[in-house]
Amino acid sequence: MVKSPNFICIVGVFGAVFLLAASLTACRFPGAVRPVVKLGLVAPFEGRYRYVGYDVIYAVRLAVREVNAAGGVGGYGVELIAYDDGADPALAVEQARKLAVDPAVVAAIGHFREETTRSAVSVYAEAGMSLVGPAVFTPGLADGVEGAFVYRLGPPAQVVAGAILERIEGLRLQQAEGVRTTLVTQGGPLGEAVQQLTPSALPMTLVSPEEADWVATVLASNPDVVVGDADPVTAGEVVAALRAAGWQGSFLGGPELSAADFVAVAEGAAVGALFVTPYPLPADVPGSADFAAAYREVSGGVSPGPLALPTYEAAWVVLEALAEDISAGGPTRAGIAAALSVVERDGALGGIRWDADGDWTAAPLYWYRVGEGGALSPVQF
Repeated sequence: MVKSPNFICIVGVFGAVFLLAASLTACRFPGAVRPVVKLGLVAPFEGRYRYVGYDVIYAVRLAVREVNAAGGVGGYGVELIAYDDGADPALAVEQARKLAVDPAVVAAIGHFREETTRSAVSVYAEAGMSLVGPAVFTPGLADGVEGAFVYRLGPPAQVVAGAILERIEGLRLQQAEGVRTTLVTQGGPLGEAVQQLTPSALPMTLVSPEEADWVATVLASNPDVVVGDADPVTAGEVVAALRAAGWQGSFLGGPELSAADFVAVAEGAAVGALFVTPYPLPADVPGSADFAAAYREVSGGVSPGPLALPTYEAAWVVLEALAEDISAGGPTRAGIAAALSVVERDGALGGIRWDADGDWTAAPLYWYRVGEGGALSPVQF
């Protein structure tokens, strides 16, 4: 039996190398299979949001491939376990339970929809398992859930809403007569935050797209700006109906408008729409060519979408926390939760640091404009 030092070295496609100061020792017979830890992923792979699942799974597979190619983490190989929740809250709970009962699963990434993530939080809390949630902006997601370890790879909804209101204020300053604004909302966290932060000097009409005569209500308010807080399909239907009715104002929204479904439904009516997101398209990130090429190799030629890069970063955050935990004597779910709370990753999206609420409040925000043919172009104000 040969004992030799085993330094943990985690390598990402951007060339960043994270080398722990402490070394671990591995002791195994030649040819022995190394132990395995599992990383869970729950996303919608079927149904109207299936594009989300197939955007994110290749990102996690890429991170897992990279870490295993570099020798694993502290003598452990990493395995990905992925489940489909169909964007259904009840199924999300069921799939979270499948991860929770497997002791080899040390942490999870998911569920990429507000309602499914919220429904599954208590399951992970009961299991003492950490959940890293890209594309979730509900503030206080784990409030009242004892033992929850939830980390959002993004800012809370108030930060995104603040950026939208700043853009509206910029338009107001350009027009001597002020700006009339209508919020078309399904009651999501972004819409709630917009309402909370809207100053009294900026009157805002609230409309639900579930109302039978919502188009007439919007047009009656004669808005210069419509803020769409809705899922991509509904947002596409909203802007298409308004344009068909002759409305020519500015349509603003959040990260949901980056989805291909928004343009697919709205078609030409989407041209000119603006949205703000913490997740830039990989092509707009300096030095992202290596990531995009590696992603296409894993995906069979499919290019990364808007959620690929944040999910890749989420996977690497967990892997770095795993490395810290193993160096301290793990892996354990509790140890990874503790490591995640203080992890500091400098990756493609910038420096990821979580605050006490598990939010990445300092996440940079990016504005995009929808162009002809659905092309998304970054814009600066």
